[in-house]
Amino acid sequence: MSHYRVELENLSSFIDKLAAFDNNAEAVTSTVDQLVSQLHETWSGSAADAHQSRHDEWMQAASNMREAVGKLRQAAHDAHHNYDRAVSTNTTMWP
Repeated sequence: MSHYRVELENLSSFIDKLAAFDNNAEAVTSTVDQLVSQLHETWSGSAADAHQSRHDEWMQAASNMREAVGKLRQAAHDAHHNYDRAVSTNTTMWP
């Protein structure tokens, strides 16, 4: 049987880092989207259309990334909760 251990503080830190990453990604995405919107107020033509199309793809990719990070964060949160509960249960069973 393999032995392993979970450092709950490290798992909490990882969850916090994921949250910070998501917040930063949201800020960057929002800023870029605003700048592109401003740019396209005065830019038109086929190059502008191509740029907007690529920007839309980038925004979708950023959204997909943030969704995946959210799922990872939730999984890490659930794991932390489950491991913490297992420790508490085992501690009460074995005084």
